[in-house]
Amino acid sequence: MPRTIILTAFLLLMSAHSLSAQIEEPKLTPVPSTENQQRLIREGVVLHDNKDYDGAIRKYEEVLKENPDNIDALHEIGFSYSLKGDYRKSLEAAYSGARYKSPLLAAFYLSIGNNQDELGDSKKAIEAYKAGIKLSPNMAILHFNLAITYIRTGKLEEARKSAKRAVVLNPNHPGSHLVLGDLFRKGGYKTPVLLAMSRFLVLEPKSDRSLSAYTIVQNVLRGGVTGGDKPGDTIITLEMSSKKDEGDFDAIDLAMGLSKAGDSLEENKGKSKMQLAVEQLNTFFSILSELDQKENKSRFVFKYYVPYFSEMKKRNFVEPFYYYISRSSNNPEVEKWLDGNFRRVNDFLNWSRQYQWAKIED
Repeated sequence: MPRTIILTAFLLLMSAHSLSAQIEEPKLTPVPSTENQQRLIREGVVLHDNKDYDGAIRKYEEVLKENPDNIDALHEIGFSYSLKGDYRKSLEAAYSGARYKSPLLAAFYLSIGNNQDELGDSKKAIEAYKAGIKLSPNMAILHFNLAITYIRTGKLEEARKSAKRAVVLNPNHPGSHLVLGDLFRKGGYKTPVLLAMSRFLVLEPKSDRSLSAYTIVQNVLRGGVTGGDKPGDTIITLEMSSKKDEGDFDAIDLAMGLSKAGDSLEENKGKSKMQLAVEQLNTFFSILSELDQKENKSRFVFKYYVPYFSEMKKRNFVEPFYYYISRSSNNPEVEKWLDGNFRRVNDFLNWSRQYQWAKIED
């Protein structure tokens, strides 16, 4: 009981401090864990992984009672409080940890940002993420979370820049491509949306959020094609004043519409929607690879996404790619094709995992 009273008093003092705390230059030196403290932290991590956050917190409190300067325990207790939904206590632990000069400093800044964002203080969240990025500029999750906070505050241009940096630093993080794709969509782009969302679906083809991404891809593939007033008529709607800051995609957008309009041709009768989409994407990626305007070569989408999809086309992976990213559609044709073409799908995924993404600055 006395230990509980002491810790509660400590947390109350920290709570009053943390609500108005500012990020300051770390000056303290952490004290390493003893063997017993390392054991307690390991036990706490196991409890945390089993979603017993209160049990994990008790283990970390034991460590901090013996060693208040143990940054590993401070980091873990903050993480457990965050997953428990107690963002104020998680914030307290993060501010405490940020006072120490340590390899975990950027992680504490990340935690401060996350908790401030959850508590509704976007300004302090942005300050924390930027402090972390200044210290550790290649920590992709800092850029990703900064993008999320920018979105919440309506700063979509800043969010797009941060999301781009996140996908460059960690090309295998699905959420970064999803967020960037959605930002492209909100900005009124088409081809960039298709590329970013497709990359997300390669990484995460069947989850709760995959279907919405797949639906967006399908909308782009329609190419602005609608039926006319008379049977057999086709209307292609193009944006004549499309944005060019991500590159000039007018030619590719037109090709998208024309290839989609060709679905109704006599030669395409009897083909499934999946087969027609594969043919459309083969045409799309071929044209995309051939665009050679100098102004495009300097744009992010052309430097980052286009080489991946161009090489995919050259290696004849468009068909396994499209069937694989269509898994959330619950189309029996998709599952049947995937089951019958396991080796082709596996070859595509192995290539994709080993692909060397460009390390670029936008």
